[in-house]
Amino acid sequence: MADVIPEPKEIEIVPGTTLPIAIRWGNDRLISAMTGQLSPKSQRVYRTDAKIFARWIEEQGLSIETIERDDMIQYREFLQNSYAKATAARMLSVARRLLEEAMHAKRIAVNPAKGIRGFKLANETPHTALNKAQAREMLQEVDKSTIMGKRNYAILMLLLRTGIRRSECSALRLCDLKQEQGHHIATIEHGKGDKRRTVKLPVDVQRAIDDWMKVSRRKNVAPDAPLFVGLRKDHQPTEKAISDKLIERLVIEYGKKINVDITPHGMRATFITLALEGKASLEQTQYAAGHESPRTTQRYQKRKLNLDDNAVDYIKL
Repeated sequence: MADVIPEPKEIEIVPGTTLPIAIRWGNDRLISAMTGQLSPKSQRVYRTDAKIFARWIEEQGLSIETIERDDMIQYREFLQNSYAKATAARMLSVARRLLEEAMHAKRIAVNPAKGIRGFKLANETPHTALNKAQAREMLQEVDKSTIMGKRNYAILMLLLRTGIRRSECSALRLCDLKQEQGHHIATIEHGKGDKRRTVKLPVDVQRAIDDWMKVSRRKNVAPDAPLFVGLRKDHQPTEKAISDKLIERLVIEYGKKINVDITPHGMRATFITLALEGKASLEQTQYAAGHESPRTTQRYQKRKLNLDDNAVDYIKL
């Protein structure tokens, strides 16, 4: 006998907040098929996007089988009016994928989202990127005389000097840190798209990590233990990995200390911008950032206009 899958009555869109959604188990299976080959983090994001789409369909009195091109144009307009452009672009892409799965399941004959115009993203990310002076100032704001300060300093150094994502930083384990070709490295086991890559750790970053590990005095720690852990009220370390939310709060807090509104994504933009300004090649920077396309890396580069070192200066007639 086939398993009976109960119909979900509500979906948690934001932690602690539930929205009633009448998702039929058939649609939920389409969502599972669509997300089955994604990384756990991408699965969560895509499932949320797909369920918002399914809710919108039902609110219009439609179903997967009856939605038409005109309806998808209305959904595009809903996304445009409700979300930031990058988020709207992703959500429209998820809707297309869900309808593709419906075609594979022979629930519809054609994809009504085919040919619906996407959202043109800006050539430059909206995230703030620090210049060198601001980056130094941020690091100087950290009180490195405390256990918490040494941990926070190591985290900020990692973000600024390697450009890793906050989720990648919080997921680092002790066994991910190794030496290769005479250099310290960190292995990102599950980057965006569940991709694995190697990140070189500059000497000052490794030194900051070593300082943190020394003062934390974590004894008999297993190799797969988290690199960065939470601290109790007495500032003694736990063995529970820090969350990416904590990293976000940390970056925002130290940004405010230097009067700059910055997020962890802004730290990635800082790394990419400073690397390219320092004459790293686009290919090198793309790999270090873990981007699939060089166009994505270029979007993160701020301060593209440089009148002191401009393309016109390289032409002599």
